[in-house]
Amino acid sequence: MKHMIIYAHPNPKSFNHAIKEKIIDEIVNKGDEYSFISLYDDKFNPVLASSDFEALHRGEVLPDVAKSQAMIKEADHLIFIYPVWWFGQPAILKGWIDRVFSNGFAYYEDEKVFTPHLTGKSASVFITLGTAESVLVQNGMELDNFMRDMTLGTLGLVGIYPTKVVPFYAIPKISDEERKAMLASITI
Repeated sequence: MKHMIIYAHPNPKSFNHAIKEKIIDEIVNKGDEYSFISLYDDKFNPVLASSDFEALHRGEVLPDVAKSQAMIKEADHLIFIYPVWWFGQPAILKGWIDRVFSNGFAYYEDEKVFTPHLTGKSASVFITLGTAESVLVQNGMELDNFMRDMTLGTLGLVGIYPTKVVPFYAIPKISDEERKAMLASITI
């Protein structure tokens, strides 16, 4: 199996970084292959600009987008690792999706039909949250409610299914032992 890791966290000392390292170890230990993109380290431009639309109109793809699309084409399984900020992805990841999951690549749409192009692929989404699960539930913000945009509205819409969401709650507030136990529980 070939995995593609899409990593979106700016701090190399973060728990997200530890998750990324654990996932890479798991992939290597299984004997699987992987490709990797670190959106912050690569300074990926998340702005969907007129140049993107102009290139698409000419039947071209800009080089940074083409690189990610080639990696997706080769992958069987996409692995997203990111913190949840304001109940969504970091802007850099949202911008990556906006630019990379374009019409003609991730799907085809005209006035009559919508056809997903990324069928046959699956995904895992590893997210960290600063809040405890109980606090979110108490306030009516269950995980499925705010992850629906990613799991159904993005990945599911373009044919990536199934998608497994693995949340890690209250990361800044728990002990190192609890974080180590969370890391130990990660499987691919």
